[in-house]
Amino acid sequence: MNYFERGTVARMHGPGRKVVIGYALVSIGILLAASGGTWDVTNHLLNKPETFFAPPHAVLYSGAASALAGAVLVMSASRSAGRFDWSSKLVMAGTALLISAGPIDFVWHSAFGLDGLLSPPHSVLVSGMVTSSIAAAAGMVRSYPQIERSRILPAALVIVAMLPVWISVAGLVHMFSLPFSRTAYFDFNPDSNFAAVFATLGFPFVTAAVSYASWALAGRRFGVLSAAAAAFIFINTFTSIVPNDSLATTIPFYVVTVIPLVMADIILSKWRSARALLVAGAVAGIAFFMLYYPLITHTYNKVDAEKTVWASLTAVIYFEMIESVYPLVVVPAAAMGMLGAMASERMVRRAALAGLR
Repeated sequence: MNYFERGTVARMHGPGRKVVIGYALVSIGILLAASGGTWDVTNHLLNKPETFFAPPHAVLYSGAASALAGAVLVMSASRSAGRFDWSSKLVMAGTALLISAGPIDFVWHSAFGLDGLLSPPHSVLVSGMVTSSIAAAAGMVRSYPQIERSRILPAALVIVAMLPVWISVAGLVHMFSLPFSRTAYFDFNPDSNFAAVFATLGFPFVTAAVSYASWALAGRRFGVLSAAAAAFIFINTFTSIVPNDSLATTIPFYVVTVIPLVMADIILSKWRSARALLVAGAVAGIAFFMLYYPLITHTYNKVDAEKTVWASLTAVIYFEMIESVYPLVVVPAAAMGMLGAMASERMVRRAALAGLR
């Protein structure tokens, strides 16, 4: 390391740690906000009465507060370090969208009453979540090496960075594939065929991309990908399955969904071959049909049986789809999983190199 590099690390040491902490706060905030949003969708499906101070809203707005605090810390520390890069700018832009979604939602409700999933206020909210989570993850990858001079992030930091990206981008795919956007004034529901295709392509791509990134950023070691997958399944269990008493018996089925992702982790970690990336991506991709249960039932129901998906019938309809729909989506899901893993490999490599400059 030359004199200039030593000086750069010295300047970044104090403010750099604050930047990383700020990014972590943003990621934790988005994780809370996205989880609260999923929980709120489940409650709406169950027709549960709610108030502004309902538990899902409390989780969502606590997350927004955490993201705002993190963005302020990132801005302050970046100025102190004299390094105001694109990731910090995107974090502030995403947080601004996240915070502005609240007043926009209030105005929309005042004018039109209930809003659907793909309404303008929700579009602003999810756009803010996606932008903030991706920027925070990239910021941690770029900033951490300035402190430790290492491309390997701690396992906990990888999970904190990648989980919000996973949940928020999956939420974006849900927005364009779930038939929950028809109200008294507007019908924003996507075409059912488009929705099914979008889910079939989008979910495997996201799953494989996040899986590979989690493995690579943690130093290509076994365990972090599996832990991130387990955390995702845990969160979805308690926001989408537990609130619906009729789905309680399906929890063991959903929990074992972690097995394909553990297999992808093993393939990446133990199989020293260029083909490991493609095989692991395919394995992660084809797991999507189970991983995004139960909400995905509503997407494919519109092009399969088109039954009324009551809360008590969700599991029954879903398991029928495993026989009728899943065989049709396995091949495109595997292909998109490979594509997602390859795209993630390129992005991780570029981000890691940028962090060591």
